[in-house]
Amino acid sequence: MGFKYIKLDTTPHRIDITISNPPVNILTGAVMRELMSALKIAEKDQSIRAVVIKGEGKAWSAGADISEHLPGNFEEMLDVFSDLCEMIRKYPIPTVAAVDGLCLGGGCEVAAMCDFVIASQRAKFGQPEIKVGVIPPVACAHFPRGFGVREALEIILTGDTFDAEYAHHLRLVTKVVPVESFEEDVDAFVAKLTANSGAVLRIAKMATVECFQVNPERAIRGVDDMYRRYLMKTKDAEEGLNAFMEKRKPEWKDE
Repeated sequence: MGFKYIKLDTTPHRIDITISNPPVNILTGAVMRELMSALKIAEKDQSIRAVVIKGEGKAWSAGADISEHLPGNFEEMLDVFSDLCEMIRKYPIPTVAAVDGLCLGGGCEVAAMCDFVIASQRAKFGQPEIKVGVIPPVACAHFPRGFGVREALEIILTGDTFDAEYAHHLRLVTKVVPVESFEEDVDAFVAKLTANSGAVLRIAKMATVECFQVNPERAIRGVDDMYRRYLMKTKDAEEGLNAFMEKRKPEWKDE
């Protein structure tokens, strides 16, 4: 399908989704719907082992469209935004937000829902909603569990913009890399993911995300069940174990 606000680039075992809504990649309802459509396309491709989300130009995304926050519009915007963030949070394929610029408001929340956030040293993060009299709903719901209550409150209640290093300190960012080697460092990180079996990556992520929200006793039983019902029925689990025993590199089938 054709897209107006995003660009897709597929390479072996990887797909890059680039937000392209200049000048600062505002997340309108139309942009968010296209992002969800692109994610659905990638999910159906069993050969994809990692999804990288980028922003074109000087911003990853400066946030959601303010005009869509106003009375009469905000309910539809909230629905679409929540659906996008929840889709990314539960997405079966590992996701990487590659941030080289502004990542604010709704953009920051969407990036934070990705499994990993790789930021260049010039990236900026923040949730400025409090300064215009609203709140960031996804940040309120998920940041305390992801980063800690005090860290989440600093991000949400101050509305400050943080540089990449401080965002890393707050656990909003996975890794900070130099501007000069940003693309190469993102590629190197993603290569660590795509070197593994796509089928096993999906099972490992499902087990981790689902079990995070239950108590430890139920969690280990849940993982044991996934191990029996899903993992050991894949061809790649058998291939990986046999390759280790035979002292050779595994040949993944992603199934």
